[in-house]
Amino acid sequence: MSRLLAATSLTLVLLLSGCKVDPGSPEYWEKTLGKARRAQDKVRVLETLRGSGKLNASFLPFLHGQLASDQKPEVKASVARALADVKNPASVEPLGNAVDLTATDSASNQLNKELASALGEIGDPKAVPMLMKLLKARDNYTRIEAVEALGRMRVKEAVEPLMALATDESAELFLNKKAIEALGRIGDARAVPTLMRMLTKERRGVSFYVESSFSLFQLGQPASDALLAVLEGKDTELSGWAHRNGINPASYSFKAAQLLGDLREHRADAALLKQLEFKHEDPRIQAIVRTRAADALARMRSTAAVKPLAALVSEPDAGVRGEYTYALARLGGRDAVPALEKAAGLGDWYAREAALEALTMLGDAREMPVLEKLAAAEPAKTAAECEALGGEGCGDPVALGKKRVETIARHGKRLEAAKACGTDTGCWVKKLEDADKGVVARAAMEVGRGKAAAHVGALLARMTEKDPGTRMALILGAEWLVEDAKDAAALARNALPTLEKQLTEEKSSTEYVRANEDLRRLVARLQRQKT
Repeated sequence: MSRLLAATSLTLVLLLSGCKVDPGSPEYWEKTLGKARRAQDKVRVLETLRGSGKLNASFLPFLHGQLASDQKPEVKASVARALADVKNPASVEPLGNAVDLTATDSASNQLNKELASALGEIGDPKAVPMLMKLLKARDNYTRIEAVEALGRMRVKEAVEPLMALATDESAELFLNKKAIEALGRIGDARAVPTLMRMLTKERRGVSFYVESSFSLFQLGQPASDALLAVLEGKDTELSGWAHRNGINPASYSFKAAQLLGDLREHRADAALLKQLEFKHEDPRIQAIVRTRAADALARMRSTAAVKPLAALVSEPDAGVRGEYTYALARLGGRDAVPALEKAAGLGDWYAREAALEALTMLGDAREMPVLEKLAAAEPAKTAAECEALGGEGCGDPVALGKKRVETIARHGKRLEAAKACGTDTGCWVKKLEDADKGVVARAAMEVGRGKAAAHVGALLARMTEKDPGTRMALILGAEWLVEDAKDAAALARNALPTLEKQLTEEKSSTEYVRANEDLRRLVARLQRQKT
């Protein structure tokens, strides 16, 4: 194989070196291409041209001619990629003429895919009719390129066919998902009913929630109106559809709550506060509706939620309690501190720690004696807990108790930081560099609450933070500044290329899925304001 590659490279060098024309001219490359006989050699010449830095609009007649005359799909595909690099509207017609809608072989399908991609890269309205035709291509990858192109170009005429594709149960799942994403980019209110249904739709165990929820977020106000109607039980059409399809109405309640929180829809405050009291015979459904309402109220920073949430923090289930205490940590202030102090001494270790974490996110030096008492009582609590569990999962109760005391001390570092910084935002900015991730998380929220636009860069600079929880706090702080501080959004937009690149690079990383969904929404807000 190495000998074959060496021979091929030598052939290409000889081809290039044999030309006496200016190597920056179309004539040079046309002659070079003319000397190549095999399709793979022609492709290498064209790919070399693409990487040469010489490619510009002066090459269009040569490339258009090659696209029309060459018989090999793989060569045409390489020409299409070159034309995509130039991005000139004059290429739309030649690219469209090269499409073969009857293609069945893999090489021709690949060519159609590259043609669709090139038309999308050029982004000229004249490409729309052909892209619409390519939505019905036989090859799924060609269809994906057409879908993505129409989404990027925000083509209103594509809304109806994309809605049909999004719900087409005979289509591949990834095509459904791509159509949903494209509808979000286009931002047409006609897509709202389709996206609302796809929030809870599943096929072959695959959910469309992530794509549908983000697309609804991108639609903004029309989505808010629809979600609010669902939350208030006023969308009879959707509830009827859900009933006919065997979907529990509660699933729409908590999903609508989540999205309304993302959209900062304060018209939902009263309904969300009511959902904190939601009751259901299935405790799991009751818990998820209540906790999603808590999360939404925290996202909207609804201070009216502090009192009812504080009443819930003695919840025995550690996971549920953690949702309530995390909501209170984000809402800020000291009103919930007494309830959190009490909850930090109740329940199993994980439930106690959830309250302890929120307590140290909100408290200051005044809570240091509380932590000392909790630490002093922890060995006995651990021993009693281990005895009640029959020793299961405890190992050495004494060692475990000691480890938990150390954990309490680690949480206490946030109180030490609060004692040092108080309300001094500049001091909290310095704490963003602290070695303790808990201190960084609190600092991020304190900087976010400080409403000083100049500090948004310090938060965004740390978005590659490895700990997911700390990263979420940094995102929250940046979001708050963008929402509250006049010039923060303009400053944050300077970081858009870096943030967009990070989201692309971490797309397949399961570790940051939750945090990066929030980062993705922040990026979308900044992009929206930019346009």
